[in-house]
Amino acid sequence: MTDQPAPLAPQHSGDAISLEEYRLLVENLPDGLLLHRQGTILLANRSASAILGLDNSAALTGAPLFSYFSTDAWKRLMQSIDDQPAMTQRRWSAEMELTRCDNRHAIIDTATGWTLYQGEPALITTLRDITQLKRGEEEMRRQANYDTLTGLPNRSLFLDRLNRELIRAKRSNSRVALMFIDLDRFKWVNDTLGHAAGDDLLRQTSKRLLSCVRKSDTVARLGGDEFTVILPDMARGPFAERVAAEILAQLIQPFTLMGQEAFISGSVGVTVCPDDAEDLESLLKNADTAMYRAKSDGRNAYRFYTPDMHAEAEERMALEKDLHYALERGELVVHYQPIVNLATGRLVGAESFLRWEHPKRGSISPATFVRLAEEIGMISQITAWTIHTACAQAQQWRQRADSHDFIISVNISCTRCRELSTDDKIPDILRLTGLPPSALVLEITENILSEDESKAMAMLNHLTRLGVNLWLDDFGTGYSSLSVLKRLPVNGIKIDRTFIPDISVDPETSILIQAILSLAKALNRQVIGEGIESANQADFLRTRGCQMGQGYLFHKPVDAAGFEAILGRTFPI
Repeated sequence: MTDQPAPLAPQHSGDAISLEEYRLLVENLPDGLLLHRQGTILLANRSASAILGLDNSAALTGAPLFSYFSTDAWKRLMQSIDDQPAMTQRRWSAEMELTRCDNRHAIIDTATGWTLYQGEPALITTLRDITQLKRGEEEMRRQANYDTLTGLPNRSLFLDRLNRELIRAKRSNSRVALMFIDLDRFKWVNDTLGHAAGDDLLRQTSKRLLSCVRKSDTVARLGGDEFTVILPDMARGPFAERVAAEILAQLIQPFTLMGQEAFISGSVGVTVCPDDAEDLESLLKNADTAMYRAKSDGRNAYRFYTPDMHAEAEERMALEKDLHYALERGELVVHYQPIVNLATGRLVGAESFLRWEHPKRGSISPATFVRLAEEIGMISQITAWTIHTACAQAQQWRQRADSHDFIISVNISCTRCRELSTDDKIPDILRLTGLPPSALVLEITENILSEDESKAMAMLNHLTRLGVNLWLDDFGTGYSSLSVLKRLPVNGIKIDRTFIPDISVDPETSILIQAILSLAKALNRQVIGEGIESANQADFLRTRGCQMGQGYLFHKPVDAAGFEAILGRTFPI
């Protein structure tokens, strides 16, 4: 035998429920209940008064209905009921927004139907406050369709709006422009100022983008630092270009992040429907391809999609796929160019150069695949492999009696320098190969300080504490070579190859080289001249105090086997 729930009202054995019991039942209903006729409230229960923001249901009795329900939705509902012959329809439902008597906003779900009261037709309406339910539904809808960080439409809503605009454009024979926007240096902001600053940057960026477009346009955030803009009724012409130019102008203005000024830029790709494509997928690819072209052309630029970009994008995808397997397939090799003591002509070391020997494409320029490796996140792995290979080879050559003081240099970017130092890969490489730290030279450029000077300096000092040598490459080509030379912990300077051909024919170049050599001597830095192609050039540098040199005068870069033939050689000076 199971327990029975307690009855909600007194039980009667065949007796009719009393009027008092009806009153208690109605009064305690969880939904509001109103009885009204010709716009006047006849009866109301406690829940109805609470929904309307009143403390006493008696205040509703005899009151005009529209003094509490003045919304257009209720008026329309009542009008539709009045237009019906009495009792022909049993029930009407509606949702309406109203301001309660306590000035709180509420959303009410109502159901109204005919009844009889004191022998005459009347209306009875139930009320249910669904404000919290609607807020919950709205929040779920926002979470499903809007980016929580910026409040912009997310990828899902963006795709839906783009699809709708494409359908409308086809019907109206109009155009739609689609923009892809990628922030330049966003990763630097995250790494330097922290993720909170990165989030603030995204929020500020969204506001700036919105200021560049019309109300009919859509700005969305796809994720990360990628934004999109949909411009309906838009041709390829001046307006789309003006929007793109205004976006770039907005993005290069300084951002205040964590109390500091930060400078970024943007790369914008633009495609137009139906000029470039009519289907959604093709347009997305086109805009992305055009944005990539803007980024590869130097950033802070916009590019409109052109058909030749498609072929380039496919070629890049194929090259990217091959690069993922280049290491394991043994397609990456290291070549070596001699570094010569200009006073004695003796070979003292080599600079290593990474090469990609593709089985079908042949030799691929580092200018092509190094940038690609950076974009797909392989550069750290490839750089570590290059340093390990060069160090292992150099240590083998140092075993020879005529090469025991052989040095090996590797040219790395400032980003890779920081990663290699932070991850302590250099000590592991030196330990595994047996190469002394003093035999390794890492060549850096002065732009290492352009993004985060304090972090860069910390990493460089860490490397020097390991005993690794640092050379400043391409000296003389930047904007602040003299000032950074004083700050950077480098013990060598490489005179950029662009100066060398003119040293014997251009007086100004000659004076500049002599100034660099004098400065290096005063700061106790070694000097290495690169790109030497004639004996006159070598003689000019040697007689003015340049200790080392490299170039085609001595030998071009060759693979390890080819370099074996010149080990221990003394070159005529």
